[in-house]
Amino acid sequence: MQQPIDEVSAAGALALPVRRLRFGELTLGLLAGAVLASALWQTLPQDADPPPAVVAATPAAGLVPGASGGPTADVPAPAPPAPAVDVVVRRNDTLDSIFRRLRLSIEDLAAIRNLPGIRQSLDMLRPGDVIRLASLNGELTALERRVSETSTLNVTRVPGSGFAAQMVENSLQTRIVPLHGRISSSLFRTVNELGASDPVALQLAEVFRYDIDFAQELQPGDSFTIVLQQVWRDGAFLRDGDILAAEFVNAGRTYRAVRYTLPDGRTEYYTPDGKALRKAFLLAPVQFSRISSGFGLRWHPILNHMRAHRGIDYAAPVGTPIRAAGDGRVKFRGVEGGYGNVVMLAHANGVETVYGHMSHFAPGLSVGKHVKQGELIGYVGMSGLATGPHLHYEYRVGGVHRNPASIKTLPAEPIAPALRADFEAKARVLLASLDAATQQAQLADNR
Repeated sequence: MQQPIDEVSAAGALALPVRRLRFGELTLGLLAGAVLASALWQTLPQDADPPPAVVAATPAAGLVPGASGGPTADVPAPAPPAPAVDVVVRRNDTLDSIFRRLRLSIEDLAAIRNLPGIRQSLDMLRPGDVIRLASLNGELTALERRVSETSTLNVTRVPGSGFAAQMVENSLQTRIVPLHGRISSSLFRTVNELGASDPVALQLAEVFRYDIDFAQELQPGDSFTIVLQQVWRDGAFLRDGDILAAEFVNAGRTYRAVRYTLPDGRTEYYTPDGKALRKAFLLAPVQFSRISSGFGLRWHPILNHMRAHRGIDYAAPVGTPIRAAGDGRVKFRGVEGGYGNVVMLAHANGVETVYGHMSHFAPGLSVGKHVKQGELIGYVGMSGLATGPHLHYEYRVGGVHRNPASIKTLPAEPIAPALRADFEAKARVLLASLDAATQQAQLADNR
C-alpha cells in the first residue's frame, strides 16, 4: 500500500521567519494537516505513480546547489551577452573617433589594429558603412563589419589572450526575374513601381540608347519587358544585377536585345540575329536631357542677332555627366571663347566632336588621352556665352559642321562566325524567358 505523499519544500528556495508556536496552535495545525492528507489520499488512484519532480531553473549567477543533497559545486554561471550597437559611418569618421564617441577603450582599438592582415580592412571606412560593436563595461568584446559583398571581418575578444580575427566568406546567389512595364509618366517611375531600382532604368536606357532617344522619344503607352538578374546573399535580396535580355516597344516599333560576353571578357548587347546594338556614336552625350536649341539658324539669346547654330543644345541640370559620343582622343581641353570650358575629341575618319559650356572636366582628362565611347569627360554647366545650364554639342567631318541628329553611323562588328553557335544557344534560353514574360503581360492586358 502506498504511503501518503509528503510535501517537501525546495532546499534554499524560501527563508521564512521562525517564531515559537503555542500548544493550541500546534494542535490545530496537526489536525488540519491530517484532514488534508486524508482527503488527498482518497483522491489519488491506488496504482498512480508519484507526480513528477519539479526541477528548479538554474540560477543565472552564483552557485548551483549540489545534487542529491550533497555538497554544493562551485560552477560559474555564463556571463551575460555584451550589448551590441550598429554604427553607421559618417563623413570624416575614423575608428578612433567612433571609439571615443562610444567611450570604448582606445587600447582595445590599438590591439585590434596590430592583428596581422586586417588593418586596411579596419581603416578603410566609407560613409554609410555599418560597423557592429559589442562591449561590456567599456571594453570591446566583438567587432563586425562587411568588407565587401562577399567578405565579413569578425573580431572577438579571447579571454586571457587578447583578440582574434577571421574573414568570413559570404556566398552570393543569383536569381533570374522577368519584369514587364508600361510607361505612364517616366521610365524611372515605371521601373520603381515594378520593385526594381533606378540603376535598372539606367541600364535599360543604355541598352537601347543607339536606337531610342529616351529624353525626346519616350511616349506614354510605350512598354518594355526585361529578364533581370538579381543578386542575393544568405537568403536575403542584395541588389539588382544585369539585364540579360530586353524588349522595348517605342511608338509601335519593337527593339530586342540579348546580353553576350565575348571571349576577351567584354560584354555587348546584340539583336537576336547577332547584330551589334552599339554604333560608332551615341545619339546624345547626355542622358535624359531635352533639346533646347537645334541645328541651324537661330536668334542668339545673348548676342541678339540671327546666327548659325552649328550644334545641338541639351538642357540639363548643372553637374549632369557628359559622355564621349565615340571612341577618340582628347584634342583640346580648356577654355575657348563663347564655348567656355570645352572638350574637343578627334575620332576616326576625320570626325571631331565638341562639348561646350561645361562646369568642370572629368578628373584625369588631358590632351592626348584616349577615351572610350560612353566614358565620362565632364559635367554640364553654363560657362562661356550661356543663359542657362546646358551642353552645346557639335559634330564635324573634315572641319565641316554636320547636324548631329541626322548622322547615321554604322553598327559595331556582329557576332563572329566562330561564336555564332555559342551565342545562338545562350540567346535561345534568354529569348524564351523574354517571350514567356511578354505573353503573360499580354494576357494580363487582355483581361
